[in-house]
Amino acid sequence: MSDTSLEQTPPTDDERPEFGSFGVMEIDVPAQVPAPAPSTVVEPTPPAAFKRSNRSATVEHLAARRTLPPLDPESPDVRQTLSDLRSELTILVTDLRWGGTSVEATVERLTPLLDFGPLSQWIPVLIPTILEIDRAGNLVPAWVKLAEEEDPADLPSDANPAETTLGRARRIAMLMLGYYKSPELSKLLGKLASDPHSSLYATQSLVKQSTVAALQELVSALKDAKGWAKVDVMDAFATLNQSRFYEIMLASGLGDAEGLESYIAAPLYRTVPLANYLRGENGIAPRVRQQAALVFAQVLQDHSYTPNEDTLPVVFESDLPTHATALFEGATRSPDWRNAVALHRLGTLLGQYWSDISRGIIPDARITEQVYACLPLMPSVEQWMNGPGRNALLDGLANDDAAFLPCLKALRDLREPRTSGVLLAQLERTSQILDRDHALRIGQMCDTLIQLGDRRTVATMYQLTQRLIPVQSRAARARRSDNLPTGSPEIPASIVYGAALRTFAQFRDRGTLDLVLRAAGDFDPYVRTQALEALKNVDPQGEDPRSRSVAREMLNDPRDTVVRSACQLVAQYRDVEAIPLLSRLEEIHPEYGSSVQDALRQLR
Repeated sequence: MSDTSLEQTPPTDDERPEFGSFGVMEIDVPAQVPAPAPSTVVEPTPPAAFKRSNRSATVEHLAARRTLPPLDPESPDVRQTLSDLRSELTILVTDLRWGGTSVEATVERLTPLLDFGPLSQWIPVLIPTILEIDRAGNLVPAWVKLAEEEDPADLPSDANPAETTLGRARRIAMLMLGYYKSPELSKLLGKLASDPHSSLYATQSLVKQSTVAALQELVSALKDAKGWAKVDVMDAFATLNQSRFYEIMLASGLGDAEGLESYIAAPLYRTVPLANYLRGENGIAPRVRQQAALVFAQVLQDHSYTPNEDTLPVVFESDLPTHATALFEGATRSPDWRNAVALHRLGTLLGQYWSDISRGIIPDARITEQVYACLPLMPSVEQWMNGPGRNALLDGLANDDAAFLPCLKALRDLREPRTSGVLLAQLERTSQILDRDHALRIGQMCDTLIQLGDRRTVATMYQLTQRLIPVQSRAARARRSDNLPTGSPEIPASIVYGAALRTFAQFRDRGTLDLVLRAAGDFDPYVRTQALEALKNVDPQGEDPRSRSVAREMLNDPRDTVVRSACQLVAQYRDVEAIPLLSRLEEIHPEYGSSVQDALRQLR
């Protein structure tokens, strides 16, 4: 779990709350005395709460993972603050329980009382104080009301909602609900666990409850959670560490958390005995085996180590030799791209560590012993990778969208020549640019083909550009000075156009000069910049007079990066006819001074 984890420690009857720990006490409500019923019906969190930008959720989660110095509960300032809070909360509980104060009025008075500072610092001392005052749960209706609130809607996209007055109170309310057990409260927390803006705290409370209803809500949340909510739910299951949930955790895998896979893979690797699933024996479902291989592959990819550090890399926290052997046995039994990627990353990692160990850079026995134990397996792994492994990677690259990036990277590392055929076939079949991600994928194909040195890429990309990009109409539009706005439907075409220009430049193919010159007049400054960079290679001497003319024309471009590239190009062409244009440019636009002076120095 995260830094704000609530670990249960059941107290004895005479135990007082201890400061400095989240696990103060468990409020076990006897069967004959149910948890106080909220004054309002617990409704699902409004759908709007689930549609907010994930950017604020990212800000909050990263902030929660930063280590802050703990508060000293014995310091005078903290003691005074908690003393004042006890007095105010006691009055609140009394007014709500016996004074006829409404829940709404209680929430209004309660919210500012909880506005102290960073939650990760204050929760360890706040939770015990609150429980000490309200063991009976009189404030549960207020906690429910607060938990159902939405964070302030007018915050900047990079603001942390947990550092607002309402945000702090709402998150403390979610944590407090974990100390009272009822199906209604579990249902509310289950809804909140699917929202990345509340999942960090709702999942901890469900773990704290640990009732059948709470566990059912966690399982339901796992089906719906995406992004950071998926990370938090998986953290919750890892904290529970119950074997009956291992297959559920693996079956869910790393999906629905794009860019956050590392945050899921690490707790899974620490918690689940992956070797049992990597082998694929004893009726293990194929999906579970495959997801286990992806988890292992992610941990291998994320490894980092600095010599003489006390922190052990995650990959060595479990038994690496056992996992490596199980992975290889599963791969030989049922080859597919997932275990091929994992074995490739295993070989890469061991090669790096073996190099450092042999030079005495890594003295840590916890690492060296595991690396040595893996080495006898590697000749067999290498032999398998040169046969079934490469075939599995090629098959994944050709037929599975989810396999594209990991397989492409592995095949590029292996410099597998058959990769070119698969990529060229995909480019030739491309009939439209679907979206930005698709455009980026086409760019990655081009970069790989360039690295493999396959000159067929030039003709394929030339035809694709003519087929899918309205070159003429784009060049007829007014030239923009700014980049295209985020989300513009023009961006995918610009990305592919730029990838094609990079391809032409790398292979220095003069047959593409007409298209490169046309791209220099494109409305998008990104494409114009790529076109000038391509001209430097496609016509490096400026032998075609059109190239020199375009370079001079671009000295007046509305985009600064294009102008600077044009300065470099006229200097490369030794185009003395551009000297008056450069001198005038320096007078009108002194901000281009350094670029102009460099060009003039070379020309004179």
